[in-house]
Amino acid sequence: MTAIRFLLGMAILIFLITLGLRNMEPQVTIQYYFGYHAGPMPLFFALLTAAAAGILLTMLFAVYEQLRLHGVIRRQRKQIAALEKDISELKQLMPEQLIEQSLKNPAGEESKR
Repeated sequence: MTAIRFLLGMAILIFLITLGLRNMEPQVTIQYYFGYHAGPMPLFFALLTAAAAGILLTMLFAVYEQLRLHGVIRRQRKQIAALEKDISELKQLMPEQLIEQSLKNPAGEESKR
């Protein structure tokens, strides 16, 4: 499966490189704020740069979300461990309570109030 992904990635990369090389003619200048500008550069390069910036920004948000979810999972695992500890303590106390209750009410007689 990883070999197929690698080959597919390489095919897409080769396609993008050859497409860029064949379309170098339209030159653009990117105007930023405060008089800054970049260019002239091929239009393909400007579009590729914008796509790469979008991918990187999306990856940053995805990494942040993954870290947040790992924190949630860690807190829930701690909570589960604490609850399992409480359950085991209650299970250990339960037989003693049943013995005390059977001593108070022998043969399952109900107390009369």
